[in-house]
Amino acid sequence: MTDEFVGFARELLGQRNAGSLPLAVVEHPVGGIRSQQAAARVTDEVISAVVAALQDQQQENES
Repeated sequence: MTDEFVGFARELLGQRNAGSLPLAVVEHPVGGIRSQQAAARVTDEVISAVVAALQDQQQENES
């Protein structure tokens, strides 16, 4: 998810009773830019958010 659309995404998730789902947020835009620029937007914070969300999902599935 890019920072430009976080509010919209949260609104949609809330409408679908999924407001607690985590989002990994990167700087907007990710399209139409050089691959090096896009890669630089995948920060340690973004990677940590993705890993945490996947781990939470895995734990829920194991319960």
